[in-house]
Amino acid sequence: MNIPRIQIQQGYSQVGLQTTKGQQSIEQPRPSINMSQRHGSLEMEQTPAILEIDSRKAWSALGKARFEEVTDRISQSSLQISMMNIAEKAQNGDRMMATHEGGNVFAEIARNNVFKERPKVEIAGDPGYDNVDITYTPGQVQTNYIPGGVSFNPEIHKPVIDYYPGKVNPYLINQNFIFMSVTGKQLDAVV
Repeated sequence: MNIPRIQIQQGYSQVGLQTTKGQQSIEQPRPSINMSQRHGSLEMEQTPAILEIDSRKAWSALGKARFEEVTDRISQSSLQISMMNIAEKAQNGDRMMATHEGGNVFAEIARNNVFKERPKVEIAGDPGYDNVDITYTPGQVQTNYIPGGVSFNPEIHKPVIDYYPGKVNPYLINQNFIFMSVTGKQLDAVV
């Protein structure tokens, strides 16, 4: 007996995918430091040193003093010599008055006048090893240091991020199907 058979064929659908990859770009701008520097400064003030040399005594000892000093010295010496001469004249007068004591007073006075040492008028000053006076006043140095410095003002930049998403496009390659067929007899049947 020939039994009819039902044949079923089935086809699956095939789906294709078209993809575009996503892209991401990250850009990091460099930070800027913004550095500034102040230079240190050193201010110096100096008062000059003073050296004073007074050599008037040395020149005076050499007999080359100033005119005022020489005339003063001559007048002082002359006054002293004249006072000594006045005293000597008074003493000689006293001796001449005392003739009752005896002796040849006039001859002695004359002999003393001939052989006596006459005082000299000194024009030069006293010689000495320290006739030059030296005075030294050292100078002063005042310093004022103003320190410098470095200042920073950094600027930090955020990263720049760009993202382009990918895409998926599905498409149908084969559509699904079910195909049924009967083999064998022909049946008139309605299903």
